[in-house]
Amino acid sequence: THTRIGEMRRAHRGTMFLDELGDLTPALQVKLLRAIEQGEIAPVGGARTERVDVRVIAATNRDLETMMERG
Repeated sequence: THTRIGEMRRAHRGTMFLDELGDLTPALQVKLLRAIEQGEIAPVGGARTERVDVRVIAATNRDLETMMERG
């Protein structure tokens, strides 16, 4: 049986760089924010949440403030 390790789990106790954060769907951004705030992830197909300690550095070229104002 082959188990894939997700990126958040792989970055546990380290730093994760997310480039072009503005390209993520709003739904995925909400999930990412929740994982960062709560320090927990729910792996796909997993039966329970797991604690993760990840520092996130994110970047984008988009004007996020204007995008927020436009909804």
